[in-house]
This record gives sequence, C-alpha cells and structure tokens, in this order.
Amino acid sequence: MIEPPKENVDRALWRAVAEAATQFTPVTAALARLYQTTHPSQFQKDVERWHEVVSDTANDHEARLQTLEAAHQPKLKLSPDATALALWLAETSAYGLEDPIGFDAVSAAFPEAAKRDLEDAAAELASFGLVKTSAAFGHPVRLVRPLSNLFALFDPLVKGVSPQDDAAILAAKALELDSGNVPGLMEALGWDARRLNPALMLLMSVIPGPISQEISRDLATRFFAMTPDTRVALKRLRSEP
Repeated sequence: MIEPPKENVDRALWRAVAEAATQFTPVTAALARLYQTTHPSQFQKDVERWHEVVSDTANDHEARLQTLEAAHQPKLKLSPDATALALWLAETSAYGLEDPIGFDAVSAAFPEAAKRDLEDAAAELASFGLVKTSAAFGHPVRLVRPLSNLFALFDPLVKGVSPQDDAAILAAKALELDSGNVPGLMEALGWDARRLNPALMLLMSVIPGPISQEISRDLATRFFAMTPDTRVALKRLRSEP
C-alpha cells in the first residue's frame, strides 16, 4: 500500500471543488465529476440555491460554503493511495504541465508500495480525469500524465495557490494589457512558470482562440489572440459572482 499523506486532505480537496463550483471561474470536468460521484442532483440544486442568494460579503460566502460542506463533504473521497500519488505528481512537477512520467519513476518514489497498488492508484486518478495513463506489453501502466485538472485540484494544497483564482487574475491582466503574449503576462504578474501554467491551461480551456501551437518546454502556450470573443470570455472569468 502507498504510504498515505500525514494529514487528512479530504476537507481541503472538498474546498477546492466547492470553491470552483460556486465561483464564476473555470470549473473543469474533473472537478465536476468528483462531486458528481456523491449525490449530483442534490449538490447541483444546493449550488444553484447558493448562487441565488449569495451575498457579496466574505463572511456570508464562508457560511454558505460551510452549509454545503456539512451536507456533502463526508461523501467526497479519494482513496489514500490515489491522494498520495496525486500529491506527489503535483509537488514534483517542474512546470505544472501535462508532461508524462514513467511508471519506473513513480515506483521509485514509493519504494514500499506494491506495483498493483500504484497501478490502481493511477487508474483511480484516471477515472476522475486527473491523469491519463498509457500501457505497453506487460505493463498495464507504462506512463502517467498529470492533467490540468489535477493541478487545479491539488495546487491549493501543495503550492498554496488556487489555479481557478489565478485564472481570473490572469484574465484580468490580459484585459488590462490587451495582450495574449504569455511571457509578457507572466513577467507583469511576477509569477514563475509553475504557477502560471495551471491557470493558463484553465484559461485555454474556455477561450475560443486562436491559441499558438508553438512547442515550448516550460509554457502551455506562448500566445493567444485577443479577439472580441476571447475578450468576452476573459471578462466573464474576471467577474465576481
């Protein structure tokens, strides 16, 4: 069995999902699927009511999140093995990109874990859309590729920043500078590539493009066009609920 994290992260994971669900910031498919594995219709109804009566005050925001948490958090679980693997993937990522990692490197990181436990943990994360795995003959899991969804969920735990919040900040800066030059935006914000990329990938999932396909070692993209449609999408992301 994989050595589980020393602290219980269930509540923090729940908060990452709930904050994404109750804000007008990018909500990825994986985050949605995590809470939909509980009681999806009831959760969605509760979130809709939350939006109908939400206050502008932070205190009221927190109180309403606590109400949602009391009803749904106990049902939201990842296994300790999958959580440990996800935390490791987020912690060790140099750039926060969807770069594949060989299963041998995963095994080396968890020397006490059985191969089957590691494979099952990777498969569980893949079932939630947090990673993609690829197989080879004799190797059910040969590569593990962390996806932007994983960083969106786990970066608040391992980096202390929210890619959802950062996506809104990035959108506002792009509008302020009227620029989709990513290196320039990164410099203006004072962020490194590890912080920028998870937010940038969320941004790329909701803006219509065009988005540069130039291959970059450290950036998800180097440029996106500031078309009228892109500006409309960015304005939605920076808006407060």
